[in-house]
Amino acid sequence: MISEDKIAEIRERAPIAEIIGNYVVLKKSGQSLKGLCPFHNEKTPSFYVHPKRGFYHCFGCKASGDVFSFLMHVEGKTFPEVARDLAEQTGVQLPVYDPQREAEHQRNKKHTERLASLMEKATEFYCNQLREHPDAAIARAEIDARGLSEESARTFRLGYAPHGWDVLARYLERSGASPADAEAVGLIVARRSGRGHYDRFRHRLMFPVTDVHGRVVAFSGRALEPAPAMEQPKEPPAKYLNSPENALYHKGEILYGLHEGRVEIRRESSVVLCEGNFDLVALHQAGFGNALAPMGTAFTDAHAKLIKRFAEKVTFLFDGDSAGRKAVREAYGVLTKAALAAHVVTLPPGSDPDSFLREQGADSLRTRIVSAPTIIEHLIDEAADVTEPNPHAKAEAIAKLGPILAKVESPIERGLYVERLARKFGIADVGLVRRELRRGLGRTQRSTSAPRDAVQQTIAPPVSELQLKLISVLIDQPTLVHEEGIEKLPQLLTSQDLRAIFDSILRMVDRQGSLDVTALLDELKDNQLRPWLEAKLAVQQHSIDEAREILDDGLPLLERKSIERELPRLQQRIVEARRVGDDALAAGLTREFVELTRSAHKLKANPKQR
Repeated sequence: MISEDKIAEIRERAPIAEIIGNYVVLKKSGQSLKGLCPFHNEKTPSFYVHPKRGFYHCFGCKASGDVFSFLMHVEGKTFPEVARDLAEQTGVQLPVYDPQREAEHQRNKKHTERLASLMEKATEFYCNQLREHPDAAIARAEIDARGLSEESARTFRLGYAPHGWDVLARYLERSGASPADAEAVGLIVARRSGRGHYDRFRHRLMFPVTDVHGRVVAFSGRALEPAPAMEQPKEPPAKYLNSPENALYHKGEILYGLHEGRVEIRRESSVVLCEGNFDLVALHQAGFGNALAPMGTAFTDAHAKLIKRFAEKVTFLFDGDSAGRKAVREAYGVLTKAALAAHVVTLPPGSDPDSFLREQGADSLRTRIVSAPTIIEHLIDEAADVTEPNPHAKAEAIAKLGPILAKVESPIERGLYVERLARKFGIADVGLVRRELRRGLGRTQRSTSAPRDAVQQTIAPPVSELQLKLISVLIDQPTLVHEEGIEKLPQLLTSQDLRAIFDSILRMVDRQGSLDVTALLDELKDNQLRPWLEAKLAVQQHSIDEAREILDDGLPLLERKSIERELPRLQQRIVEARRVGDDALAAGLTREFVELTRSAHKLKANPKQR
């Protein structure tokens, strides 16, 4: 754990403009700096950095935060990794609060580094074997048959695992590596006799798998045709053999090609997701540097979160077989949860990305990717294609799509999808389709005990521009929270979220005399106006004199509007009190009505009087 004081010290010492300037060309714009956003493609600068506040915000993609979040986003690192890196760069000494935990951390770090070094050593061994081993010609022929260049093989560090039982085990032993470590990362396997080890990967084309930081954490070995001197196996080996999960490798959290493609992915803000190792390398070679592949597992929440660090869109390029179609269907919920847009490319029967590229070329594949339907369009079309042409089957297929369409936020998009669904199933009455979709949604809700309609979204109540303006000037000039008349403001705000922002500003000024941007956002992490607040913090618009003038004009106007909203309610209460015969209450409410009416006239006649 790193204390808040140390985090604040690192943040204060880390020059955010200089650090972001290593990734973005920034130019002066008022009290901020602006440039092209590094997180999405744009031609007009919408990315602002406020050096004094230590904060950035993109008005295009809405990315925002401090120096920590920027480096986490652009480098794909965790907060502790970024904090330790910045501490070293800025000379901040991180204290040891818990010697026992720190010692454990250092032990774990050394253990991880030792295992990573061992995997690197194995990678070098396999690469050398691909060049030097007599039987590696079979592996090289496989690479050539796939049309992969030497440059691609070098980039992805393809290698060859010899067919001898313990070639790697003996090499590692000679190099002084620990057999226990080699066994722990799945390079070797203990013999059943209990004496010695044998190699896990034998006579295979080796694909090293790296994590987002470029460390080799696993291997995927593809089976090859037997070498002449080898005994014929009793049964064909598995086509692919992957490393078991270990301290470095958790397959549900690793995407093959992410380290190699991270720059292109961030620039494109999109990912092409394929299935196979050869597909991945072939796609990169053909110019699709944003291609990734999960490691022989379903698309997981961890995969989606990893992609979300770098991109906003996923295009599925899976095989067109039943397994590929199932993978796309199962991925829909994961993608929706992560707010990733998704499209699906359908390849001809029998094709995979590797074979398609060799047969039809990169331009043809690029055309398909650009014109790929959304995942919902794909699911609608697929359902229509595979459903039996009878009324019951059609009704059931449409009902099953109800929960999927309910997750579409935009009513316009949802309506267009419903119309597409009606056309694909040959149903003229769109209203019938809507009813069937609702039936399917209701069935899902009952099975999951969902208390609310899945399509219902929590929407923040509208906030008046005047109220936003008044809070905006207090963000620019927070010391004005103690100006005469400002104490009325919280009662005049109709938005609970704005009142929460005001209260946080007041507490912060009372406590330390200024705003701490990071602490303010932490306090308001669940506030529905947080996106507005983030954008406001990135650009300072008002000087102290301008802020005072806006408050002088705005507060009386807001007070008058508040009175004008209250008067009709008072009138209704007076009528109700008289109707039930409560003359005393009616008289009191009438006096209140008269006083408020006078106040409104007074504010209208002399608006700048607080």
